[in-house]
Amino acid sequence: MLKFLSKPIRRLRLTAADKEFYQHLKNILGFTPDNLDVYKLALVHRSASLIISPGQKVDNERLEYLGDAILDAIVADYLFAEFPNSDEGFLTKMRAKIVSRNNMNQLAISIGLPELVKVNNGALNHHKYIYGNALEAIVGAMFIDKGFKFTSDVVVNNFLRRHIDLEELQSVEHDYKSRLLEIAQKLHIKVVFDTHDYGDDRQKPQFEAVLMWNGREIGRGLGQSKKEAEQQASMQGIDEAEREMQEDKQREHTDESPE
Repeated sequence: MLKFLSKPIRRLRLTAADKEFYQHLKNILGFTPDNLDVYKLALVHRSASLIISPGQKVDNERLEYLGDAILDAIVADYLFAEFPNSDEGFLTKMRAKIVSRNNMNQLAISIGLPELVKVNNGALNHHKYIYGNALEAIVGAMFIDKGFKFTSDVVVNNFLRRHIDLEELQSVEHDYKSRLLEIAQKLHIKVVFDTHDYGDDRQKPQFEAVLMWNGREIGRGLGQSKKEAEQQASMQGIDEAEREMQEDKQREHTDESPE
């Protein structure tokens, strides 16, 4: 871990810009941060990487990785308590909906995070989920700064309860497979679902689906039916499919532009 991430805010003399950032961050998160630098780093997209020494750049990707894992655990615990009578399949679907890239991006926008994210303007045209990824990095920063219990309380009370309508989310059903196949047709991509039985329990059958996109695995899902497993795999792979479609549109636009 970089040494500057261990410096608590109370030991630093804040600049005017730091004070403004600190107050804005406090308003968004709902608490007083101790380690300001780790939150600063959480809001630096790789397109605006900081150079801290020759050949060494830092951005929020490591914190995003950490925050993603912490967020999964927090949401799982939250749903486990909110739906005491629901089975594993329901809880898995609800967690997937909450932590989906699109939902996290919308949540980040709802709490005002875009105003603090450092990103080069050009990157916004090519990276669809910059703000949601920054929110995951913020969760990672909170974990480093305050620990798991504090982070969990903030995520549940300040983010999930205020901005996520669980009743509405239950009614949202996305046909990820149809959307993915539609994109594949437009891009002339070969899509194969390798779906097979998973486990030996005949009373409660399980299926696993592996989504192959032009021979490359981009999604994997489990379900109590082939359809459910393939939807789960498609949900994992849809972001990659949409990214390729966006890149294809960018190429078309470039080719059509006048010399």
